[in-house]
Amino acid sequence: MSRTEQTELTVMVMVQKKGTDLVAVEKRKKGQWDGLIFPGGHVERGESFARAAVREAEEETGLTISALQFCGVVHWAHRERRERYLVMLYRAEGEGELLPATAEGENIWMPLAEFCAAEGKSPAMDEYLSCFLGETGELFAEYDDGGTDTLVRQQLLGTES
Repeated sequence: MSRTEQTELTVMVMVQKKGTDLVAVEKRKKGQWDGLIFPGGHVERGESFARAAVREAEEETGLTISALQFCGVVHWAHRERRERYLVMLYRAEGEGELLPATAEGENIWMPLAEFCAAEGKSPAMDEYLSCFLGETGELFAEYDDGGTDTLVRQQLLGTES
């Protein structure tokens, strides 16, 4: 029996404006991840996760990205098909002029505390924040064609909470 799965590789980056508490937020209006979300996207063939994170953040914000730091992983596994959707999460600093908008949506600076409390975040962003803020390092959920289960936080030692 094969242990391989078809896997979609993606990244997401919480970009903090250097020297402030502001984070770059997209007001996304493009499919199933609509709402307030951090920049991110797909890993290209032959590209590392870290390089994809920098590229995606720079493309979607127009900022120069530095101090990239890995902060967690999210994976969604299909209950029946051998498919998985993997998101590597990073924090970084950004400098420069924030693009007002891209094909992804409108970009704004927002205080991190305001983002954390905001209504209208993209689905699962509250759970993703637990990784971005260092509360956990891994999130996992199974899904089927009818929907998803709640993401489960995985502690560093592998216990669920």
